[in-house]
Parts: sequence; C-alpha cells; structure tokens
Amino acid sequence: MAGASAMRAERPGRYGSFGGQFVAPVLLPVLDRLEAAFEEAWANRGFRAEFERLLHSFVGRPTPISELGALMPEANGVRIVLKRDDLTFNGGNYANSALGQCLLARRMGLESVVTDTGSGQNGIATAAVAAHLGMKAVVYIGARDAKRYAATVKKIRAFGADLRVVADAEGTLHAATSAAVRHWMGTSDHTAYVAGAPIGAHPYPRLVSAFQSVIGNETRLQMIGTGQVPAAIVSAVGGGSSTIGIFSAFLVDKGIRLLAVEAGGDGGPAHSARLAKGRRGVLHGAETLVLSDENGQILSANSIASGLAYPGSSPELANLVDSGRVETTSIGDAEALDAVRRLAEREGILISLEAGHALAAAEQLAATLPAGSSIVVMVPASGDKDLDIVWPES
Repeated sequence: MAGASAMRAERPGRYGSFGGQFVAPVLLPVLDRLEAAFEEAWANRGFRAEFERLLHSFVGRPTPISELGALMPEANGVRIVLKRDDLTFNGGNYANSALGQCLLARRMGLESVVTDTGSGQNGIATAAVAAHLGMKAVVYIGARDAKRYAATVKKIRAFGADLRVVADAEGTLHAATSAAVRHWMGTSDHTAYVAGAPIGAHPYPRLVSAFQSVIGNETRLQMIGTGQVPAAIVSAVGGGSSTIGIFSAFLVDKGIRLLAVEAGGDGGPAHSARLAKGRRGVLHGAETLVLSDENGQILSANSIASGLAYPGSSPELANLVDSGRVETTSIGDAEALDAVRRLAEREGILISLEAGHALAAAEQLAATLPAGSSIVVMVPASGDKDLDIVWPES
C-alpha cells in the first residue's frame, strides 16, 4: 500500500505540494473512472444544463445577498454583506455539491450513494437529492453529533436515507468520514461516495470545488450589481466546501482579501485551527494540513460548531494559505455564539454557528478598514440546527 500511495502522490491532483492520492490500491481504478467520468460530464453541455436547471428548481439558486444595517456599531461603518446559502431548500451550500455528485453517479450507472455528515447539512442534502433522483442513500453520522442534532437526524431519515450512527470514542465528523469511506471501499461497484467537502483523494477536491463554484460566481455578479468591490471575503472553514466555493471567483483579484476563519474552541488547548497551526500529514487519502501530534497521530478537533470540528483541511485551501493568497484567523466559541445571537435579535436572521464564526471575524476585520468598505460573509447554512445549543434555556 505504501508503494502505491507514493506513486500516486506524483500524479495530477496536486495543489502545490498538497493533495494527491494516498489510498488502498483497490480504490485507484475507482478514482480513475470517477475522474474520467467527471471530466467528460463537466465538458458536456447536457450535463451542465441539467445541473444548472436543478440548482434553480430543486436547490433554490441563486441565493440572495443581504446587507446588514443594525450591526453597524460593531462594524465601524463598514458594510457587511451576507451570502445567504442558508436559504437553499435542503442542506445549505452542501446541496450544490451533493446534486453534482449524485447526477454524476447516476450518469456512471451507479444505483446508490454513501456519505458522511457532521452537523447534518451534508446528510440532509445528499438524502434529499438521492430521493429526488431515485437513488438509495446511506449516511453516516457520529454518535455525539446525532445526539446534538436530533431534528436533523429525523429529516435525513424522512428523505428515506439509511442513517447509521458511528458510536466510537470521538463520535464526530472524523469518525463518520472514516466509516463512510470503509463502506464505499466495500461497495464501489454499485455505490458512489459523495464528498461533503473538497477533501480526500483526487479527484474529490476537484469535483467539490467545481460544483461549489456557483457560490462565488453568484456573489461576484451580485456585488457588481450593487456597485461594490468587496475589500474582503470571509468564510469559516470546516471541510472547506463553502469557503473554496465563494473564494473561487475572487482568487485572481489580488486586492480582495480572502480570510479563512477557523474554530478556536472553548479556550482550552483543543481547537480546529489546522490551517494556521496544523502539521503536514495524510488524512482520508490526501496530503494536507492536519491536527496531529509530533508522532503524526491525528488529534481531536474542538468547536461548538460541529461543521468546523474536523482535524483535516482542503488541500487546495492548504496551498492557498501556504502561498499567502488566503489569510487565516481564529474565533472562539463564545465570540461565535454572541455573533449569532446579536444577528438574530437585531436583524431577524438566524445563521449557523459556523457562520457565526465568520461574522465575528468580519466584525474584527471591519475595525481595521475604512468606513464604507464592504466585507462579504459566507453563510453556508441556517441556524435552525443550532437552536438548542445557542439558546439551551428556551
């Protein structure tokens, strides 16, 4: 296995020195077929037209932008604009990539899909899309996350998915991902793995980035329509799907800052800041920045937002940080909670805890910018799933 991994590390699928294919040999031809099928489909007008049609009619795109008003005291006169992927029909921004990958799986003649989920949004999106396309779906979730998001679990099952709870010591997204990949390895002849984030072995980072690029393309056109050139785009980073999606359309604009916000946790030693504080390592099939100890053992990630509590990172984002194009910062649990609560009370907008991290970071950034500047904040999902965490006494 080590030899095969080393050879595939030199193949396409690298972002700078990150990425590659570090997988069991049995999966190498599966990945090759997937890559070939994607490249053919992505160049096919019919596939792209169906993808775009369903993004509109089934996912609910384009999603709007919302400029905030009542947060101006904290924003120092800077205009904060939300990109509202919380307003998609099912699964927030995850619906974009789930739709693309399920369409691709169906085109390849596969009858079922398997995926993993943390806060539940990728599970909801995959289950809903699979039901719409007449496919079977298996969704893995960690035991701790399943307990925290009971309503989400019911919604995944409502769409007919086979939801499987992973009861290991950690019980979070890392455990769910490992279980889903093992499932896929044993059923790849008829099952496609749906990646919720641009992580894992090539071509998954490429697929997810392509399907999520709709976020950035919409945001760019919408900001042009308002006559604003944003000073910065701010997005919280878990697996990185919404982040790479919204950053993608602005990478060439060197004057626009791209800020990736990581979870600082509860103030203790554990956190989820692998882009800023991680080490180079291999996780779930790709070389990237991971939370690990000096011996290379993966450490647990910590965040009040389950979608940010993942010990690895997108290889593409790791390279963008390494090259200096993307900046990083860290926001703690308390700051994110406060941002979510204030936005709900002052604006009537309920965002997820993941987006709360980004909003808090945007307010900090605003203090350093001239009044009248604009900051775009990525909102990947609704805060409905976090109600019992943000307002536990209700």
